[in-house]
Amino acid sequence: MNVYDFDNTIYDGESVVDFFLFCLRKQPKLFRYVPLILKSFIRYKRCLISLEELEAIAAEYAMQLLDLLDDLDGAIREFWDRHEHKIKPFYKEQKRSDDLILSASAGFLLREIFSRIGIQNYVCSELNLKTRTVEFICYHKNKVKIFQEHFGDTPIEAFYTDSMNDLPMIERSEHAFLVKGKKIKQIK
Repeated sequence: MNVYDFDNTIYDGESVVDFFLFCLRKQPKLFRYVPLILKSFIRYKRCLISLEELEAIAAEYAMQLLDLLDDLDGAIREFWDRHEHKIKPFYKEQKRSDDLILSASAGFLLREIFSRIGIQNYVCSELNLKTRTVEFICYHKNKVKIFQEHFGDTPIEAFYTDSMNDLPMIERSEHAFLVKGKKIKQIK
């Protein structure tokens, strides 16, 4: 089994950021969230906030942002109509039916693209849109935890990521690759 991170690994960019920017054009009221989102995103990428802090930020603001959209499902479909081309060619060329995607991005956003490109196995961060709560953040050590819950001791042939934040998954894998833009470098 090959396992992939999603954002900046098989997707060229940060899907949540791209979705937010896409929504900004449709709903200018979202501009009031820009400073908080940028600050949180930078702190997250630099590993300056814990999972608990990330969950608290997501729980507090994610639902407020989504409430401003008239048709979330329609917005997601339109977003992927415009952004599906950002799936990197290397992934399309080597994709296998047993691939697993582990992503910190929200499942409600990624399920559409996974369906379009035939990804059957994935675990993402999950927001419960009905209860307005964060159920799970698929990040750092949580990726190993959720992998073991779903797949036990299944060997990971290769793991692809853009960040050393995924060190726990790198250590769990037989081989690991760091993806930076179009460059892929074996690191294990």
